Amino acid sequence: KPSFTKKQADLFFPPDFADDFPVAMQISHKYSLIYVITKLGLLFVYDLETATAVYRNRISPDPIFLTSEATSVGGFYAINRRGQVLLATVNEQTIVDFVSGQLKNLELAVNLAKRGNLPGAEKL
Repeated sequence: KPSFTKKQADLFFPPDFADDFPVAMQISHKYSLIYVITKLGLLFVYDLETATAVYRNRISPDPIFLTSEATSVGGFYAINRRGQVLLATVNEQTIVDFVSGQLKNLELAVNLAKRGNLPGAEKL
């Protein structure tokens, strides 16, 4: 395998989250994804190899202050100010279709399917 090359990706915050900032980064070794979690509860998901943005959504209405890897499911746990423990991970049944259909990135969809042994790439 070729050596790792440095990749860079910008975080695009919605206007109402202009003062938000990352507080945690978790790597999913199972799917080769990076989860970036912000103080105000936004989740950014990037492909580890290409730094391609895969997903962004708010996962908590309350500030996040602690995260930990959830190795067995390829995701992470987070605790918010309210004391809720959140578990976030990839939906194995839909991620390949989402990346190929919504993101129009067939190469990334096939690579995700191969790395994670995920369904959905058979027709690609």
